Amino acid sequence: MSAFRELAPDQQKRLEEAAQWQLSLARNPSLGVSAEYVSWIADPRNVSALEAVGEAWVQVGALDTAPEVLELRRQALARTRRIGAGRWDLRRWTVRIAAAALVLAVFGAGVLYVAWGRPTYYETDIGERRIVALPDGSRISMDSDTKVSVLYHKTGRAIALDRGRSRFDVAHDASRPFTVTAGAETVVAVGTTFDVERLPSTVLVTLIQGQVVIKSDAPAAGSATMGSPESVSLQAGEQFVVAKNVRPAVVATDLRVAAAWEAGHLVFRDEPLGDAVLRVNRYTDRPVMIDPSIASIRISGVFNAGDIGSFVSAVTSYFPVQASTTGNNSIFLQPRS
Repeated sequence: MSAFRELAPDQQKRLEEAAQWQLSLARNPSLGVSAEYVSWIADPRNVSALEAVGEAWVQVGALDTAPEVLELRRQALARTRRIGAGRWDLRRWTVRIAAAALVLAVFGAGVLYVAWGRPTYYETDIGERRIVALPDGSRISMDSDTKVSVLYHKTGRAIALDRGRSRFDVAHDASRPFTVTAGAETVVAVGTTFDVERLPSTVLVTLIQGQVVIKSDAPAAGSATMGSPESVSLQAGEQFVVAKNVRPAVVATDLRVAAAWEAGHLVFRDEPLGDAVLRVNRYTDRPVMIDPSIASIRISGVFNAGDIGSFVSAVTSYFPVQASTTGNNSIFLQPRS
């Protein structure tokens, strides 16, 4: 039941309640009109939990001799002997054991809680980084100002990167591919580690370990129509770059540089100033704005995430750029007059 233990407490509670309601309703269908059940089932999240438990209901018999269930029975009997419990306590623990079997069936059938009807969203604030442990053992390391959605189903694990950047450590499961969609790009993996960053006009996929295939629904540069999705395979140490009005490319990358953000560093190597500013703004509530005429200046350097002063100082010292403060306390970069 390790996958169950990795769920949030609220998710565990709903799953256990759904299992107990499934058992109670099977024994006494009239409970379906009780005030307690009507109140509980009014929550859509509980409906999804009960649907998942219902799918696993037919498997409970096969799990009757599962080691986990036998251990739960042993613990229940030991508890009743220890406290001298009567018939009522034994009945209550019997229901709990049966509910636990249902929980096991849910996960044994691959019906993970986060997939029950709707995606689960995870989001970080400006300056915050977060690691999310998923029920299948996969992990998402989220950068500042990042948002992802997670939807698991029987035949796949679907993640969407709405904004920002994340590293994905994927638990191996060949029967249920792990996909990450960022804009028109979809990364397909089974068991591997990779990084995806989404900027307004650019998507970067960096493979750290293993292998991935990237499928693109975007038309090639200069194409007027959308063709069939193209596929690109990456090897460890390669990065797939998709930018507006530029043909997608696979380039070699330094994995230490690619992972620098996880240690709180921003590393720029001959990158457009416009993209650098977008990354810098991920770590501050005092955003930097830029005149489009200087957005193509190429910049290199290493900065601490959130240290806006050092970034602005470097840009204005090495390039013909000046900075000013706007009325809303933002910083505006423009050509030096």
